[in-house]
Amino acid sequence: MKYPAPHLISFLQLTDATGTLVTTQDENNLPFEVKRVFWVYGTPVGKVRGGHAHRTTQEVLTVVNGSVRVETQHAEGQQVFELTTPTQGLYIPPLCWIKVQPSEGAVICCLTSTLYDEADYIRQYEEFLQLLN
Repeated sequence: MKYPAPHLISFLQLTDATGTLVTTQDENNLPFEVKRVFWVYGTPVGKVRGGHAHRTTQEVLTVVNGSVRVETQHAEGQQVFELTTPTQGLYIPPLCWIKVQPSEGAVICCLTSTLYDEADYIRQYEEFLQLLN
């Protein structure tokens, strides 16, 4: 199966006098059925997360608070994304190496197409490059 390159997805934003709710509402905004949700916070300033790819897992990453810079590398090349609003998510396909640099106080939420499986992770960059070829 061929997956699209990493790209931004806009989420539905509903605002009234009580505040703003951001939702995917249904799977129309997501390219997969969500199997797992996790969030990351408390990353020390200057630390880089990620440094891996997945064999089959698709992800949508969004920032709930703060901002995050995401460097991606995939079969079509390299891209850099700056996530600064919870109304956007970044689609990350399988076989896409990522480096994630959160701002101070950032809270990142990630939706995935699979349950956690360590065997799905590619943690060695050299192995990732071999799989791309």
